[in-house]
Amino acid sequence: MSWEFERVAGPNEATEGPIWTDGVIRFTEIKANQVLEYDYETGATSTYIESTAGAVGLHEGIDGELFACEAESHRIAALDPYGPTTVVVDEFEGTPLNGPNDLEIDRNGDIWFTDPDDKDRGLLGHTSVYRAEQTDDGWNLVHLTDEMDRPNGILLSPDEERLYVAECTYGPDQETDLRAYEVRADGSLGPREILHDFGDHRGIDGMTLTSSGEIVACAGWEESGPGPSLYVFSPTGEVLARHPFPENRPTNCTFGGPDGSTLYVADLTGSLYAAETDLMGYTRF
Repeated sequence: MSWEFERVAGPNEATEGPIWTDGVIRFTEIKANQVLEYDYETGATSTYIESTAGAVGLHEGIDGELFACEAESHRIAALDPYGPTTVVVDEFEGTPLNGPNDLEIDRNGDIWFTDPDDKDRGLLGHTSVYRAEQTDDGWNLVHLTDEMDRPNGILLSPDEERLYVAECTYGPDQETDLRAYEVRADGSLGPREILHDFGDHRGIDGMTLTSSGEIVACAGWEESGPGPSLYVFSPTGEVLARHPFPENRPTNCTFGGPDGSTLYVADLTGSLYAAETDLMGYTRF
């Protein structure tokens, strides 16, 4: 089935982090520091949260919270349109995080997230993947790996036994790939497995899961390679399909709609696109 993308919101400036929740799509407008809301029934787009600290990726928590990677404030936070923002984590061993980009939440409510250094302002000296674990005393931050140059999109497999992470650097002699890590019984990660290598081209920014465990990923650009696309990968990295995308740099995607088969895609033109697909989105909780 060929996917036909239709712009349903925007253009604004730069959109990211779409999630399907409460029967609407919520997504970030990065440069305006806002969370927007698209109602597919009315076609209207409104401002859900007027001001964020540079929110990029969004994720709904197990109790309905809206968690965000707030890159400008170097933190993971819970956003509330009617109250103050709650900081989850904003430092590692006493040093501020670089600028969290994307996040995943497991069935325990723990937050897995990537922390690249997109603006070269970090003080940690490494770019890493972490897990913020809920405890009786608050949140405990666990460092998982720092072997990546620019970790970006992040997903857990449906059984939560594998962690998928996008290494999204650009240029010759830099790694640009989709990789997987075994999640060991103690929560640590096993050795990396490269599932797909994008070579010198723009790799994956954000990604989402289908109900049968495939990975749908935003990748590609106008400068090289096959162009901006939505890829469908098997859990082992086989390219099952590639669907051309009408804007230059898709950033992130999610499934939504009444039956979970509509794919919503944000991009760096500040738009939100929708396409009817032959797939269904995965719901973890």
